[in-house]
Order: sequence, then C-alpha cells, then structure tokens
Amino acid sequence: MNDVHSLLLQVISSALFGKKAPDVAADQLMPLVNESKAQAVYPLAFSVIDSQLQEKLSSKQYADCSEDFFRYAIAGTQNFAEHGELHELMTANKLPYVAMKGIASAMYYPEPNLRSMGDVDFLVEKENVSQAGMLLESIGFAVDHGEEDDGIHIAYKRPPMSIWELHHSVNGIPNNDVGKLIKAEMSKAISTSKTVKVDGLICRLPDKLHHGLIMLLHTASHLTGEGVGLRHLCDWVVFVSALSDAEFREIFEKKLKNFGLWRFAQVLTLLGINYLGAPKRVWALEAIESHKVDDTTLVGLMDDILRGGNFGFKDMNRYREIKYISDRGEGTVGKSGILRQGFKTMNEKVRRDYKTLGKHKVLLPVGYLAEGGKYIALLLTGKRKSSNTKQMFKEAAERKRIYSSLNLFQ
Repeated sequence: MNDVHSLLLQVISSALFGKKAPDVAADQLMPLVNESKAQAVYPLAFSVIDSQLQEKLSSKQYADCSEDFFRYAIAGTQNFAEHGELHELMTANKLPYVAMKGIASAMYYPEPNLRSMGDVDFLVEKENVSQAGMLLESIGFAVDHGEEDDGIHIAYKRPPMSIWELHHSVNGIPNNDVGKLIKAEMSKAISTSKTVKVDGLICRLPDKLHHGLIMLLHTASHLTGEGVGLRHLCDWVVFVSALSDAEFREIFEKKLKNFGLWRFAQVLTLLGINYLGAPKRVWALEAIESHKVDDTTLVGLMDDILRGGNFGFKDMNRYREIKYISDRGEGTVGKSGILRQGFKTMNEKVRRDYKTLGKHKVLLPVGYLAEGGKYIALLLTGKRKSSNTKQMFKEAAERKRIYSSLNLFQ
C-alpha cells in the first residue's frame, strides 16, 4: 500500500462513516483523483476533497475534476431513472423480476447518488427470459452480447449509452454440491424481493439475505478472476454496517456457514473495520480471536484489491493470472499448484474452443500451439502488450495463497 492508497482509504472513510478527512498535499491530489477513478469510487472521493481540489489545483485542473464528477452524477441519475423505467415495464406486463447489484447497494450509502452506477442488472425466472427480452426490444434495446459469455445473462444496449443486463441466475455460484444449495436459495430471490423507494424512484430489490448473498458471490467471482476494486468492498461494508450483530447473525450465519462463505464475509468486514473506519462487528472479530484469520491475510487482501483496481483495471496481468488461480469450471479457487492449474485451465479452453481436438486427449498439445499462435498474433498486431511473465507467476502465486486462505465454498 502506498501513500496515495492510504489517503484514498481515509477519504472514503470520511465519505462513508464521517471520519476526519485528510489534508492532502497539492502534488498528491491528482494521483488521488486518478486512483479513485481506477477503484470506481470517484464520486465519493470528490464529495470529500472538493474544497481542497478548488483551493490547491489550477483552475483548469479543478474544472476538469468538476466536469468528471458531474459526468458521473449525470450517469448515476440516468441509471436511477432507468431502474424506474424497468420497474414500470415489468410491472405493466406482470413479469416478476428483481433489480440487483448497483441499485440494491446504493440504498445503503449515506448518499445513494454517490455510488458509481453502470449497467442496470436485473433477474427474472429462466422461463421468462424470452418474454423479458422482447419487452426490452419493444423499448429500443437490442442484444449486445449473449449467453455464450457466462450462460446466465444477456446484455442489451440502447443508444446512446444504456446497457441492461438480463439475468436468469447470478454469477459466482460454484459448480459443485455447495453450488446446488446456493442455487436453491437464490431461486427465492424474486419471490422474497420488496418494492422500495430509493432516492425518489420505485423498483423491486432483493431482501437483505439475497442482496448480501449476491454481493458475496459477485465479489468472490471477480476476486478470483480479474480482481475487484474498492467499490465492491464499500458496497459490502456499508451493508453490514447497517445491520446489528444480532440481525446479521440471525439472517446470515447459518446459511453462510453452509455455503462456505462465512469466513469470506468476516474477512471483508474486517477490511472495512481496519481500513475504512466501519463500526466493529463482533461476529467478524471472532475470526481474529479464533486465529482463523490473521493480519497477514488482511494486509495481503487489501493490497491485492488496491493493486488491481476495479475489475483489474490497473494491471493487465490480472487477466493472465486467472488461469493459474481459479477452477473456472468449479467457480472457485483451484486446489492445484499454479503450473498444474495453468495446464488444467488450458485444457478446458482447448476443449471449449476446439471441440474436435478436445475429444482426443492426445491432440490437446495441438490446441496449445493454436492458442500460442493466437497470442503471438495479438502481440504482433499490437492488440495485446507484452508483460513480465516472471512477475505474473509471482503475483499469481501470492493471489492464490491469499484466496485459498478464505476457504471459499468449503
């Protein structure tokens, strides 16, 4: 963690929990602004340091920062309005749905409009996907990309910049026995959802159990993939801070232990307590007291979040490291060493991309050569930049060590 990271954590602590804002030196303000953008928390940061930006930056720099903030604000306002549009569309056509992720997280922020908003994510029953898609097309949307990406959602796009993601499941559910339990629980997300008013709009959001579970699954999925940014941690921390110890235990403890997500919930909450000034939660601190989580894990995970940025934005190696970390077919951290995991991942990719080769184990090396050829072509055309392979292996091994200590889905 560097000085800019430390400042950003203090700034976010001020925005979320009213802690004292740091006095930022003039030469650190723009690095702080850039870091907050990489972590997808710029509106929160700007709300705290606005006066310092105006006082210490040139008029041109401050104007640019203000313009960026209002661009985020306009996008957020539009996103909120589109959730209202979604609710009216689904309700008028008597199609059950629940909005999730961004809008559901925003309602727990001190100021919901400061939560960076991107797509409109919503969930319908699988048998209603076609009908929901036709409804979206009736109001000007067209398919942007489809189920072939992850098998659980279709993204629709409408000019100039609206993207709605139609889900029939949520990402991050492992493909094992625990995953079956989670799927059974998530099948109740629509029926248990509530119609609520958030910052003036009406929509349907998950109840506390399913919102919390969606956040944990989403965060675990991206953490063991390209990475998560500070925004994901903020979403979780403001949520758990809104629940008392007793309420959180009653809603979550038994289920998260069954799903192998209890320690993960404890660790994320401890990061909020240690680094963002969130109120202490006894159920999270128990992980430290029982020696199931140590400071090394917390420091390592916080550094990992800050180093990668939102969806690995800051480090192109994050995408390459995935194959050495995760069992993508299982939806969790692989149990093999990084090199063996790399071969397993490559085999899966060859079987998926070259179905004829994948049917015959002896032909798998041909697929390796084809993948290598594609990679070289990308390098030669400039579509992919060369990177430090030795450093990538080192970082992949460290990430795998940290993630394995979380006992995800175990």
